Amino acid sequence: MVLYMIGIIGGDILICIFNLIFNRPIYGYSIWYGIIASVLAAVGVIAIDGICATIVRRCLPEKWFDYTVDFHDPSKKECRFYEKLGIKKWKDYVLELGMFTNFSKKSVQNPNDVAYIERFILENNYGVWCHNTGAVLGFLLILFYPSYLKWSMALPACIINFILSSLPTMILRYNTNRLRRTRAVLVKKQARQNHE
Repeated sequence: MVLYMIGIIGGDILICIFNLIFNRPIYGYSIWYGIIASVLAAVGVIAIDGICATIVRRCLPEKWFDYTVDFHDPSKKECRFYEKLGIKKWKDYVLELGMFTNFSKKSVQNPNDVAYIERFILENNYGVWCHNTGAVLGFLLILFYPSYLKWSMALPACIINFILSSLPTMILRYNTNRLRRTRAVLVKKQARQNHE
């Protein structure tokens, strides 16, 4: 989580410094204007992410995201790609925002409860859509910046947001495959116990 926050704050500081050194002399705005505009870029993409997450989580029906919908399943090839990116090494450093839905996705708390695993899959699928929607619609921030700051300030903030939103998406999709396998094993185990 600390490294994730460093990515957000560090990226914003770099954007601000770049604009103060290269853009400010050309357009003549004040140092404070440059700092505030840079901070607002970060706040803007975070606000867009929050709005997107709220709309996805509160307005779209759960039946679109539950374990029965195969559309959300990552392929084996996709999961291998994440492993090549070293997902197992860095996934614990990415910010987890399950507290907003009262469901932490950091670890499986009830690994033997089918209903819990199904809820975990549901929350993962919602999370993927929340992050993807925010990552793409975050680029709307560009529309709200003056032309002399669009490409040097708003666009870099949107790119950082896109990258930082992609990381949790990868983790959630990678976990979904493992959760589905866990659920399948539990269902078979329960079926055997019922037949005995």
